This record gives sequence, structure tokens and C-alpha cells, in this order.
Amino acid sequence: MTPRENIRALLEGNDFESVPIWLMGFDNDDLARKLNPGVRFPDALFHNPEKFDYPWDRLSDQERQRTLEYTKAVQRQLVVVGWGANMALGHGGPAEFHFKILEVNEHERILECETGCKRVVRKNPHFYKDFDYPINSVDELDKLVLPDPRDPARYKGFEEDTTFFREAGYLTGANLNGFFSGPHYFCIDYQQYLMSMLLDPPNTKKLIDKIGDWNMAAAEEVLNRGIECIILCDDLGSSDNLLMSPDIYKQWIQPWHKKLSNLAHEHNAFVHLHSHGNINKILPLVLETGVDMVDPFDIYESMDLVKFLESGNTKTVPAGGCHKFFFEWEKSKQNDYLTDLFSRANKAGRWMFMDTGGIPETISKEKYDFVMNRLAELSLAK
Repeated sequence: MTPRENIRALLEGNDFESVPIWLMGFDNDDLARKLNPGVRFPDALFHNPEKFDYPWDRLSDQERQRTLEYTKAVQRQLVVVGWGANMALGHGGPAEFHFKILEVNEHERILECETGCKRVVRKNPHFYKDFDYPINSVDELDKLVLPDPRDPARYKGFEEDTTFFREAGYLTGANLNGFFSGPHYFCIDYQQYLMSMLLDPPNTKKLIDKIGDWNMAAAEEVLNRGIECIILCDDLGSSDNLLMSPDIYKQWIQPWHKKLSNLAHEHNAFVHLHSHGNINKILPLVLETGVDMVDPFDIYESMDLVKFLESGNTKTVPAGGCHKFFFEWEKSKQNDYLTDLFSRANKAGRWMFMDTGGIPETISKEKYDFVMNRLAELSLAK
């Protein structure tokens, strides 16, 4: 089976050969390269451009080949199409708002988003933070100007790239702005946004709906160009609780998740929903939307992947099973944890392995190699 055939078989309820491994990414692109010496990585690996602005155009032949090498190195069965779209889960590509370079110095660069906000990206240690948002409050929504999600120039060469990676044997994906997270990533300060949900619900919902309309248009554009999986980064919880009430999720966010799932399924495609946090209170509502995958099921956040599988009440495939502090453990503890997880999860149902937040900058090459080799072994031992 090709990677594409394997992951599609798992998602469609057919026989499959291996448990898919889907790393959430790395703390930064320098770390990814350091841990994988000898692998020719894409020049545009990270969604935050560093050396050049990412074009609205097909990937170069060299970038395509290097994207395949990176995908093989991290054992992933899916390629996300677009410049800078393959390292950080849910980020990069034409269906997410795009950043360009404003200024660069030795240890820091400033980027500007299409929405108008800015981002500082620093190294040693790696860090980035958004600032200077286009609106200060939700009642300033009229000031928010978004790019045209239907502009054909935005998707120049995208269909050709999608066809290339599909024919190379990989499921093809596209990242999409979150319906809940998109506003505070690109439009308004996070704390102000959360307060507005309580202090100005009508205008907060209008902001969410404005992003929602943009997202649906962009999703349709990439699906029409052959994409097989929409990856939606839409954190709904913290480690202890939700970031909204169940009623707000049901009234404001769930309808968008349903629309996206219905649209994807009309195109014979899947939806992968990423949401950190303890979302147990709304998990039944999330499953009602028809999303095909949910991650990361971090046991540290009380999201038990094996228990979810054993409930047997949904076709949604969980991706995750890792622990927030897994990469800080000694190798013997990591081995015991992975061996037990794969044994119990394989007996309980269909699932994918995913970490909880990317490979951390503190990991050693020795430990990284150990984990990747052990995952390769366990993924085949159904």
C-alpha cells in the first residue's frame, strides 16, 4: 500500500497496513533540520517566512522533491500543499492568512499578515508573538479588511502541486484558518477577544462569521483543486476546561464545523480538527459535526484516546495518545508508554499516533532517533 492508500483505508473502515504517524511539527525549522541531518528539507518549511516571501505559485521541482523527503523522514502519510505548509500543524498555504517579511536582523524578524497584524519571530530561544492587530475591539469590525478568498491568483499552480503529491502516493491536505481561533490569531488581541464573548456577544459572533465566510470560500477553492483533507487548527479548550461555554460552541462554532464537514464530504474529502485542551464537555457536539479526525487526545488534559475508542460510538478517528511531557521522559519510560499505548489502542479501534505540541527544542538527537525508530516499529505491529 502507498501511504495514501493506507490512511484512506483506515479512514474509510477498510483493511490497512500501519497505524499512521502524524507529528504535529517541530518547535522551529532549525531544530527540524538539526534532528534530520542528510535530509534535503524544503527551503519553505516553516509558515513564517525567513529568507523570502512565499509566492502565490506552484512549488518548484526542487521544493516538491524536498517536501517528499521531509515527509518520508517524519513518517507522515499526508503532504500539505502550499509554501511553508508542512511543518506546523494547521499553518501555511493559501487557505490560511499569509505573512510577508517586513524586516530581518540576526536574531529577529518582523512579518506582516494579510489581515494587517504583525508578528515578531525570534531565535535562541525560538519564540513568536503577534501584535498590532487591525481591530482593537469587536465593534470595529468594519475596519477589518480581508483578502479575496476567491482570487484565482491565490491558487496559481495549487492544483498541479496537489496532483503531483497525490500521484507520488500521499494523501493531500490543505490548512485552514480556525473558525474560533482565526479571529484571535490574525484580527484581535486574544484577551480582548475572550472578554468580548461576554461583553459584546453580537459583534463577537459577527467577527467569527466574517472569518467563517472567508474560510468556507477558501475551503471550496482548495477542494475544487483536488485536496483530500482539510486541516483545521481550532483550539477550543485549555488544559483544564473549555475556552467558551458549551452553548456558545453549539450556537456559534458548531454550525461552521458542520458546514465544513458537509462541504468536504461532498468532495469525497476528510476534515481533521485540531483542538488542544480538555473538550470532553463538548466532544459529543464536536462529533455531531461529522469531522473525520480529532487530535491531539492528550491524556495530560484528560482526553483519553483509548477510552474514546472503547466507547465505539463514533466513526471519527482520534489522532494523538501522547502525553504533554512525553519528550522530557527517559527513553525507558517513553518505550513503556508507547508499547502500552499501541497495544491497547490497536485492540480498541482505528487511530493515528500524534504528539501533543511538536518536537521540543530541548530534545536530543539520540532521544529523537529512539522515538522515531520505535514509532516505526510499533506502527506495523497491529
